[in-house]
Amino acid sequence: MTRAKTKPPVHKPVFDAEGILRFAALEENPAGHEARPAGKDPDRLHLTLLLKSEVMDRLKAEAARKEKTIDQIVEKLVTKHLGKH
Repeated sequence: MTRAKTKPPVHKPVFDAEGILRFAALEENPAGHEARPAGKDPDRLHLTLLLKSEVMDRLKAEAARKEKTIDQIVEKLVTKHLGKH
């Protein structure tokens, strides 16, 4: 008995056309966005993440459990995992 080969599901990535064009033009900051918001810590940069709703829910739950902000949780995770390399 032979099994029919099945193809894994393919998910198309979501592209941000404006972001791609900025990258291609080597534009550091999009129009209207400050890398360092006024009045904030000059050592911190602005970052936008696009996360699945399930990941965001887990992130919010972890922040609430630890009584910290989402920013603090993300910063700790990035530092922990990138510090290994």
